[in-house]
Amino acid sequence: MYRVSGYFKKHKVVETFHDVYDAIEFKDIVDANYPLKVTFEKGVYPMRTFIVNSWNNVMNHELNPLRHIPDLGVRHVVMQFLAWMWCIIFSMSLGSITVFGVSAVAHALLIAGIVVTVGTFETAKRKPQYFGGLGRANGGEHE
Repeated sequence: MYRVSGYFKKHKVVETFHDVYDAIEFKDIVDANYPLKVTFEKGVYPMRTFIVNSWNNVMNHELNPLRHIPDLGVRHVVMQFLAWMWCIIFSMSLGSITVFGVSAVAHALLIAGIVVTVGTFETAKRKPQYFGGLGRANGGEHE
């Protein structure tokens, strides 16, 4: 990760990039606006970025290794299996079957909610006409 900071008289502009060429291009754009100072830092990871990237690498079906499974339903089943496995591991480590029940239900609801949301977003992106009947009574037209 790269961070480019431009310091101007009244404000500061900071952007982070994964690609070095994007960072260099942004640095050139900042330089063209006559800043007081420009910094270019390599290997900068804000904690928020680390947390988001970690979450996405596990839970985002387009980034984790399950992305190679073409069927969304099969991906969902595999994610459910993994969730149940981790529920069992967690509950066994605490030695309580009650914890397993609560954890299993919570994981099932969480993953099911994520899958429904992702499916809805994908349908809206690929087949927006599917939602055509949900508009206003005058045919869904906006004023």
